Amino acid sequence: MKAWKPVWRWLTASVAFAGLIAVAIVVLGRKSDQKPPGGASAAGQPATKAPKAAPSSAGDEALVNRMLDQIRADKPVEPQFPAGDNPASGVPIAAIKAKPGEQLGLGRLVIPRLALNDELNNGVDDAALEHGVGHWPGTPLPGSPGNSVISGHRSTHDKPFLYLEKLRPGDPIKVTVGARTTTYKVFKTTIVPQAQYVKFVLRQPTDPGVKEITLFACNPITAHIQRIVVQARAA
Repeated sequence: MKAWKPVWRWLTASVAFAGLIAVAIVVLGRKSDQKPPGGASAAGQPATKAPKAAPSSAGDEALVNRMLDQIRADKPVEPQFPAGDNPASGVPIAAIKAKPGEQLGLGRLVIPRLALNDELNNGVDDAALEHGVGHWPGTPLPGSPGNSVISGHRSTHDKPFLYLEKLRPGDPIKVTVGARTTTYKVFKTTIVPQAQYVKFVLRQPTDPGVKEITLFACNPITAHIQRIVVQARAA
């Protein structure tokens, strides 16, 4: 009997191994029945499309539907934050870019509520906004009478204006240009359609002695069909 023990052990191990292989084949076979190739159901019928998700807002509807179509077609899905985060979209470059030879850096923008302390550059074109926020050329410099217009990205580069909507009336905004620092207090936040934002943000106060500042950025973050505009006034 001792001579038969190695053979018996070998037969037992072989049977157990064969059993494991059989179980694996059955499991894999069931999975293939549940998810046959070609998108068909287990009954051989074409798989029905998942219902479209309700958009979070009317402005997001086109983006949501487009992303769903990309998922269903097994195509790469575009990023949630589009690469075209351009607050000054639709404006001629000559109106938003500083003149050749002008100093790019103007000073700094500080917003305590947003923990923001960023470089202020001259221009709201891509070059000016790449490393900070930008001043719209042709509008008064911060600290001067009139409405000084400043723009920044919300979803690309350093995202300085990502949380612009968190500003509340009375929040301070400090701007330093040269040796002069001016403190403004927020008084209004507005959402403006893209087609109307240029005229809105460039509007100057009726009182020529008033010092105002206007911050604007793309809105909503996922669609960029509007602009969020924050207005503040110096005491």
